[in-house]
Amino acid sequence: MLERALRLARLEDGDIEDLEAEGEVLEGLDFAGLELRRAELSRCRFVRCDFTGAVFDQVRWRGCDFSNCRFGESLWRETVLEGCKGDGGQFTSTRWRDCTLTDSSFCCASFTRSRWRKTVLEDCRLRQAVLSQSDMAGLVFRRTDLRGADFFHTSLKGLDLSDCAIGGLTVSESLRELRGVRLNPAQAAELMPLLGVELL
Repeated sequence: MLERALRLARLEDGDIEDLEAEGEVLEGLDFAGLELRRAELSRCRFVRCDFTGAVFDQVRWRGCDFSNCRFGESLWRETVLEGCKGDGGQFTSTRWRDCTLTDSSFCCASFTRSRWRKTVLEDCRLRQAVLSQSDMAGLVFRRTDLRGADFFHTSLKGLDLSDCAIGGLTVSESLRELRGVRLNPAQAAELMPLLGVELL
């Protein structure tokens, strides 16, 4: 059902609305520019699919796997991701507004030049993810694993990372990305080596 709807929309250059799909597997498909609205996808798997420039509006993803897929320049609005896997995915220049991502994994994914507004990442894993040159003014992190993440040229000012794992972050030599970020004492001590400070 999902593949048929996606193929039909692709052929007719149309949108997909009010769709429900469960347990489907789609492989090697090109859905660049797709607009998916008011949909619910449960336990679906996408392999080597291209969603470049797609729009996801009021879509609920539950237990889906879209690891290593391409979502560059896509728009996510009022969308929920629960228990999903997007490891190694390409999310460059994506825009997120009024979204909630919970218990999902985006390890080694690229979010370079992404923009976040009124969005929450809760109990997620972004180990070794690239979030450089991004605008995170409207992003809330809760209990998220950011170990080894790359925040080069991304301001963390005003963000509360006090309950997140942040070891091994990549930032610029000036550490300007960390100005104004909220940390707990243990995290601050963990970042001391970046300042050239040795704790005895």
